[in-house]
Amino acid sequence: MSSLIVLLLICAGVGVGAIAILSRQTNSTSSKLTQNRADAAQAYHYSCQKCLFTQAETTFYHALQKATQSQYLVFGKVRVADVLKPQTDNRGDWQRAFNKISAKHFDFVLCDPASLKVLAAVELDDSSHQRVDRVKRDDFLNQAVKSAGLPLIRFPVQTAYDREDMQHHIAQTLGRPQSETKPEIKPKAKLVEPSAKPKPKPKSKVPPTKP
Repeated sequence: MSSLIVLLLICAGVGVGAIAILSRQTNSTSSKLTQNRADAAQAYHYSCQKCLFTQAETTFYHALQKATQSQYLVFGKVRVADVLKPQTDNRGDWQRAFNKISAKHFDFVLCDPASLKVLAAVELDDSSHQRVDRVKRDDFLNQAVKSAGLPLIRFPVQTAYDREDMQHHIAQTLGRPQSETKPEIKPKAKLVEPSAKPKPKPKSKVPPTKP
């Protein structure tokens, strides 16, 4: 008889525990639904950024466009994850590799005008790249593009850029011949010769009058 009571007590305890677990799960689900409704009802306010690029990036962007001319299309602030993708069949490794690049972006990329294939990434290095965290980021990015076989072209920030120097650096990094820019041929101005002064006509001799 005592063993039967013990068994009933155990069953009762298990039942109470199950009810408690179900109650907690129900409360958790209800709390999440309430939070989701609150997020949906919340109105978030934003303002527009003044410019897509900083002043230094804008100056470089215009210089890069002039240097690449019709060879490449230039795009700015491109997400690394839109250019590179993890190469692994393991789901966990893929997610970890993706997380490493998901929040990073290239300053600029050079694309083929017809296919829009990314041919090179371009980084504009300012003084912030000397920080420890930026050095680690740059080292990781260098390794990532190297593993993908994507050229990475780095330019230091300058107040002004020489077009021929930029073209040479790009061509050298990509292993391509530098495009020769034909000098603009200006039409020659026609020389207007001064009009010759008309020669004075000889004075006609007046015959002497007879007396």
